[in-house]
Amino acid sequence: MFDSKTVDLIRSYSNKIETLGELPKEVLDVIYDKKLFKLYVPEELGGNMVSFPEAIKAFEDAAWVDGSFGWLVQIGSGAGFFVTTMELEWAREVFSQHHVYIAGSDRASGVAKKVDGGFIVSGEWKFCSGSKNATVFTANAQIKNEGMTRAFTFTPDQVDIIEDWDAFGLKGTNSHTIRVEEAFVPDYKTFDVLKPHFHFDDPIYHYPFLPFAAANIAATTIGIARHFFEEANAHVQQKKELWNQYEPGRFDQVLGKINKMEQPFIDEVEKFHQAIERSWNKHVNGQPISEDDLIDIQDLCKSVAEHAVHGAQVIFRYLGMAAIMESSHLNRIYRDLLTASQHKLLI
Repeated sequence: MFDSKTVDLIRSYSNKIETLGELPKEVLDVIYDKKLFKLYVPEELGGNMVSFPEAIKAFEDAAWVDGSFGWLVQIGSGAGFFVTTMELEWAREVFSQHHVYIAGSDRASGVAKKVDGGFIVSGEWKFCSGSKNATVFTANAQIKNEGMTRAFTFTPDQVDIIEDWDAFGLKGTNSHTIRVEEAFVPDYKTFDVLKPHFHFDDPIYHYPFLPFAAANIAATTIGIARHFFEEANAHVQQKKELWNQYEPGRFDQVLGKINKMEQPFIDEVEKFHQAIERSWNKHVNGQPISEDDLIDIQDLCKSVAEHAVHGAQVIFRYLGMAAIMESSHLNRIYRDLLTASQHKLLI
C-alpha cells in the first residue's frame, strides 16, 4: 500500500507534523487519494472496503511510516463502522464526501435534552484525534430523564476545539478536547452503535466490536514499534566504527540487546496476526467465533503492546545521548510508541 516514494514523502514531513501538531496538506492528500480513511466504507459510498486482516496490516504499515500518520489513518477508518449505524441518508451524506473524517469520543461526557425533532446537546469530550481535520464530529451523551446514552453527530460550526493536546508523543494527531454548547441535533443525526441498521452490509459490521477496536489500536502500536527497532538498528550500525575504535565491545553488546528484545516482539506479532486471521476466517465462513477466540485476541493486543514497550525501553537506555534529544527520529518514535500503547484497550 505504501511504495518507497510515498514512504519518503510522508517521512520528509515527520518533523513538520511534530511541530505543527497536525498533518500538513501534502500528507492529508495521500490519505484522501488512497482512501485511507475509508477502509471500512463500502464502495457504493466511495469507500475502499477491505477485509479485517487487510485493514489491520494497512494500519500497521501506516504507523510504521509515521506514528501520527498511522494513528489518524486507523482512527479515521475505524469510524467507518458508523456507516451501518447511522440513518441511511445521513450516512450517505457523511461518507460520500471525498475528504470525510470523523473525530469524536466514546465517552458519555455530554448531556442531551429531548425536544421536538431532535435534541439539545451540551458537553466536553477529551482526546478527539484529528479534531482539526473533521468534517463531522461524533460524541456520546446521556439523555436527561431517560438514563440512556446515545451518539450524536455535530457539524464543525457547532463545535469549539480546545487546543489542549500536549502529550509527549503522537503530537501530530491534534487529539484536542471538543466542546458543544446548546447545539440542536435532529433525530436523524443521532444513532446507537449497539443497534445497527445494516443498510450497507459487510462481514466487518457483524464482527464483535471490542476486539475489532482493540486490534486496530494494537496494529498501530505494532507499526510504530517496528519502526523503532529498525531505527535503533540503523543507529547502532552508524555508530559501529566509532564505538569499535573508542569503546570495544559496545557495538556487539547493544546489537545483542536489540536482537534479544526484538525477537519476542516479532513472535508475539505473528501470534497476533494468526489470531486475527483465524477469527476472520471463521466469521466469513459463518462459523461462530468462540469466547476463547475473542479473549485470545484481546489478550494478544495487550501482550504485543507490552513486548513492544518493554523492548523499546530496554534498548533506549543503550543508544547514547543522541537518543534523548527530542529532535532525533529515535526519540520521536519512542515517544509515539509509549503514547499509542497507553490506550485503555491495550492495558
